[in-house]
Amino acid sequence: MYSISPAWRVWLRTAFQVRDLLLQTFVIHPALLFFVLFLLLSHHAGSSGEMLLRQAENLVRDAPDGQVWDCRTPTAEGGTTRQDLSLPPHAVTPDNIRVTPAPAVAPCVNVVVRREDWVSGMNSVLSSLYLCGVIFSVIASLAIRGIRRRAQRGNS
Repeated sequence: MYSISPAWRVWLRTAFQVRDLLLQTFVIHPALLFFVLFLLLSHHAGSSGEMLLRQAENLVRDAPDGQVWDCRTPTAEGGTTRQDLSLPPHAVTPDNIRVTPAPAVAPCVNVVVRREDWVSGMNSVLSSLYLCGVIFSVIASLAIRGIRRRAQRGNS
């Protein structure tokens, strides 16, 4: 039986901890996040297969070749925005300031978009969600590591 020197044991333990941290940060935690979000979204639709099928049908039903339907708000299509309606800074006086209720949420308008545009938009959304999962995983790992170190210091 081979014995490992104490220096190698420390190095191997550190290597395993780094491996575990990287695996959890970049693979396990984001995968769990996607899975939980998928389950939550499919719970409201009845079943996951039904949700996927309905979304796929809504994207391509009656759309021209190479295009899909997308839900856009009127402001995204070149309508008026809050910035268009704002007054220049020198025109703000107590007389022309009025309190109005918040505008209602703009309804969704189905528009035809190129398939490549929809795919690139969805890829950026998924990349952002993955990045948020990685950042959350790093923060959670560092917090748990700090808690464990405090507990070990308290026991020593």
